[in-house]
Amino acid sequence: MQKYTSAFLFFFFFIIYSQQYNIQSYNTDNGLPQNSVKDIIKDRYGFIWLTTENGIVRYDGMKFLVYRNLPLNSQRFRYFYGSPEKDSIYTTADYAKTVLIHQKSPKVIRSIKKNSHFIFKDHMNYFLYSSNYTYTTSPGMNLYFPLKEGTYFIKQNSLQYIDATSKKEENLNIKAFYKNIARIFVIDKSVFFIDYQSKNIQKIEKGKIADYYHEPLLTDIHSKVYWSLINNQVFIINKNSIYRCQYEGNTLKVTKLVQLDDIAKNIISIYYDTVYKKLYLGSSTNGLQIISFPDFVTIQRPPSKPESVFYNTLPYSHSSVITTFGEIYDRNGLVEDKKFNSIVPFFMAYDEKRNIIARKASDLITYQKKSYYTKSTFKKKFDLVDFFSDAQRYYALELQPKKSGTPAYSGFLLIYEDLSFNSLKKKFFFNNEPVKALKFDEEHILVGTTKELYKVSLKTNKILQLNPGNELSIRSIIQSKDGNFWITTLGKGFYLLKNNRLIKMPYDTNNNISSSHTILEDSRGFFWIPTNNGLYRVPESQLLQYVRNRKLKVNYYRFSKDSGFKTNEFNGGSNVCGNRLKNGEFVLPSLDGLVFFDPLKVKSYYPGNVYIERAVIDNKEQYFDKILNLKPESNRIDIFIDVPYYSNPDNLIIEAKLSGIPNANWEPIGKDGKFSISNLSYGNHSFVVRTLISDKGEYIYKKIHIIIPPYFYQTVWFKIFLSSIILLLLYFLVKWRIHFLEKKNHELEEIINSRTKSLSDTVEKLEITKIKLHKEIEQQKKLIGTITHDITTPVKFIALTAKEALNRNGFNEQHREKILNSIYKSSDQLYNFTITLKEYADIYTHHRSDKTELYSLHKLIEEKKILFNAIAENNNTLIINNVDKTLWVWISKNILSAIVHNLLDNSVKFTKDGFITIESHAEGNTITLLIRDTGIGMDEKKIEYYTKLQDNIENEKLLLQKYGMGLHLVLQLLQMIEGKIVFKKNKLKGTSFKLILTNKKND
Repeated sequence: MQKYTSAFLFFFFFIIYSQQYNIQSYNTDNGLPQNSVKDIIKDRYGFIWLTTENGIVRYDGMKFLVYRNLPLNSQRFRYFYGSPEKDSIYTTADYAKTVLIHQKSPKVIRSIKKNSHFIFKDHMNYFLYSSNYTYTTSPGMNLYFPLKEGTYFIKQNSLQYIDATSKKEENLNIKAFYKNIARIFVIDKSVFFIDYQSKNIQKIEKGKIADYYHEPLLTDIHSKVYWSLINNQVFIINKNSIYRCQYEGNTLKVTKLVQLDDIAKNIISIYYDTVYKKLYLGSSTNGLQIISFPDFVTIQRPPSKPESVFYNTLPYSHSSVITTFGEIYDRNGLVEDKKFNSIVPFFMAYDEKRNIIARKASDLITYQKKSYYTKSTFKKKFDLVDFFSDAQRYYALELQPKKSGTPAYSGFLLIYEDLSFNSLKKKFFFNNEPVKALKFDEEHILVGTTKELYKVSLKTNKILQLNPGNELSIRSIIQSKDGNFWITTLGKGFYLLKNNRLIKMPYDTNNNISSSHTILEDSRGFFWIPTNNGLYRVPESQLLQYVRNRKLKVNYYRFSKDSGFKTNEFNGGSNVCGNRLKNGEFVLPSLDGLVFFDPLKVKSYYPGNVYIERAVIDNKEQYFDKILNLKPESNRIDIFIDVPYYSNPDNLIIEAKLSGIPNANWEPIGKDGKFSISNLSYGNHSFVVRTLISDKGEYIYKKIHIIIPPYFYQTVWFKIFLSSIILLLLYFLVKWRIHFLEKKNHELEEIINSRTKSLSDTVEKLEITKIKLHKEIEQQKKLIGTITHDITTPVKFIALTAKEALNRNGFNEQHREKILNSIYKSSDQLYNFTITLKEYADIYTHHRSDKTELYSLHKLIEEKKILFNAIAENNNTLIINNVDKTLWVWISKNILSAIVHNLLDNSVKFTKDGFITIESHAEGNTITLLIRDTGIGMDEKKIEYYTKLQDNIENEKLLLQKYGMGLHLVLQLLQMIEGKIVFKKNKLKGTSFKLILTNKKND
């Protein structure tokens, strides 16, 4: 299992006065697992790898990643071999175990022939020869190294070559070893042999000597040669100096890199990074030293002089500057000393004749160019702080102590008519100490004080304050090549002056640019801004883009002590805080030396790639590729962003953004390269990292997915299921409630309907009863009227006949019989009429009180048949009952019985020697009862009368006396059971009575 340790770097700088370089030292105190660095290499991804006796180490420029828990018996590693270009770097541990470094991670593999660290040939072992300073041979040990065209085999006194294609052998009789170290090295696939005896370097091609070279450093027996096949690099250490040997244009070229004091004796591995210009030295006892070769040169005053604190300087020659000490320096050191005496270090300027104007206390002193600045003139009590001129005028800022007795100052802008300080034309007063002035245009001058920035009009003599309500301590006013005016301040950053308005520029990450001394612009449009903590560079175009869009980010590139400064604190507060020389170099004064550099040769270093492939989840490491799968119970997640970067870490801009969290914004990643997440919710999250890769503000982006599966109760299906259950419960609850309410409503409706129906039925019954009563009353009125009318005649006849009998004393027998016969007939008629009325009354009473019942119609007819059989037999008449025996009816039995009785009675009376047939027919609720006889039949007038009476029984006059009571009663009874009768005279003889009845149950 692999395990890593990460340490923040502690830089140790050792300054050597003879050369400009920095050394960073690392050991077990600050990141290494062991102090013996056996070999050094850089892989194709940009990471530096080290082998030690306690693990393999990966270095990315800021932290060490240590692998020392590989599945091996020992963690003691030696040299590297293989091919970084093919992402196949090998190393061996004790007991001949092979480790492959592939895709930025080491793993133990089975040894393979193609990349074996030793082979067996001709009964002898040959060990891989890929480095001559990490592998010490023993007497009799044999070595080999493969090249593309063939393989070389090294013995003590011979060199054998076997061609890879033809297998042809070539042998050279040379003494290959010196003090058990092979004297053979390879550069760019060319093999070289160091011949100490002839003092030559022999070039060998395909086993034969092809050329000779003379290089004293290589043939010096005191030189120590360091060669690495996998790095394709050769170094020479001689007298504590390190040289690099290259083969270019068929020539061996040796270049001195650095001279060290006593450190070279412990070196056992070397690697030079050509991209970052860094030399890596591995020691057998002191760990790792990294030597940087900066583009900046810091010049200090000679040791005999006081401290090297510089403020104002002026360009002197095309490559040098002169200081207020009168000392002239270039990038190599002190050139000449004019020995200025007691000059104020904050002010110095050239006049139009190239004379140097300076201040001595409160007096103005001028060093004459014609005397090579050895003679001077004075002007008493002229306390200048800034000065410039144009073709016609002098412009000067003069200090004046305030009268209050405090150490505060006010001041003046003085404008002289000619190029001297004698003809004063205008004078402008400022209540605070003026520090800087610059011509804005032909009519305006910009003046900065310790609190304000002013624009002075030479035409109107008006002074416009440009920073009302915002106190600014002005440091410098600069006009860029494109005409923009930039204002630097103490403590509040720098500003762009546009349309009489100050636009503040953003700060850097550490807010160091808040105290900006000045701005120097190079030919590429970059601003160089010295501050109290480092030197910053930024394109002016990026600042102007920010002015147009404040959401854009400004990236400042920082240079600090590891770039070649003796201190990070540059000095300001003078009228000139930096110089641009004719040779293109810039010179900046600092708290410890003058910094020389060519802005066009200073390289910016940005990372080439970013890798997100490892994380620590709840204190357990995990490696992944593009997708990080986590468990839902994972609590703390540390994602590591690995960026190989070997320059100032302040310029490594890494930002990350995680989706799925509130207010996800770009967050800066610290120097530990770690992004921490706590309690991330389940789902598919995107983790995006961007890294700045150019001065133009370009980024590279890398994205990974973080997948956290939900708990079962967080899944969509569970939520759907739970939602379905809840909805189902709500549905059933609502349905139950609706059903409950419906039931209640239904019950209420039933109650209401029942009561309504009852009331309706009652009303309906009452209405029907009312109608029936009305009809009955009307019929009864009519019947009573008719009866009254019809009964009057017989009663009157009986009364008259009785009166006649009483009035006469004597009747003959015939006459008396006639009177009695008349009285009898009238009385009998009256009796029968009365009996009929009684039957009608009885039936009507029973019909109103009795409920209907189900009975057999055939049986009812049979009963009536039996009743009339005796009379029918006397008349020699046969009654035939053909009514359906299965027919059961609900029709009122009393009424139907009375109707049938009357009809049969008439048929029997008027039928002799014939037949009376009764038949039935049922269709739905309608029953037809047909009674046919063969009697004398009804005449047409009666049929017409009864038919008309049935259709308009309420209005027709009843002719009871004429037609009798029987059929009138039948019609009345049929009306009560909603029935009808059809009278029809038979074709032959007799009459048919067709009863149409409704068969329904009446409550």
